[in-house]
Amino acid sequence: MITPSINRSGLGWGFSTADLILQARQKLPRSRVDEVAALGGLTKKQMALVLGVTERNLYNHHQGELSVPLSERLLLLEKLFGHGLAIFDGHREGFYAWLRTPLAELATPEVGFASPVTQYVPRPMAQLGTRQVPADLSAAAQARRERLANQRLISAEPMPPYPTPLSLLDTVTGCKLVDNVFTRIESGVFS
Repeated sequence: MITPSINRSGLGWGFSTADLILQARQKLPRSRVDEVAALGGLTKKQMALVLGVTERNLYNHHQGELSVPLSERLLLLEKLFGHGLAIFDGHREGFYAWLRTPLAELATPEVGFASPVTQYVPRPMAQLGTRQVPADLSAAAQARRERLANQRLISAEPMPPYPTPLSLLDTVTGCKLVDNVFTRIESGVFS
């Protein structure tokens, strides 16, 4: 069952950032990269891409401590993956698959998609998720897939490929967008 996070950051993150700066300034050991990669189900190559360094540089040249900016990015990813796993109730395979699934919610102007041309019309409260009932993430995902498939059949023009959460983790803004989706899931808002 999804429970609202009580460790929210004052900066708008869905997890506590209280010790992020202090830990980053202490410089993390390179071995922590492997731990975070395992937490997110990432390969060495994916981890290097997300951290913005070459795989060779990350795994061959950083045998001791990481730099402060790299340590901060690694801590941010670790907390983000922890938040995601909490949302998925510790189901790693489901979380790993979700990271690689294109999401319309991430198709924002920040990632190169045009702003919506239609006026936003809020949905009635009765159609939104509630906190009284445990959310069925698989049913919500299946309903979303069916809705998108029906839109593709109706639309004559091809739908643009949506970004995956994993494709956005190489920037702090992308991490924030992914964390916003986690917070929406946590609150019971699925679309």
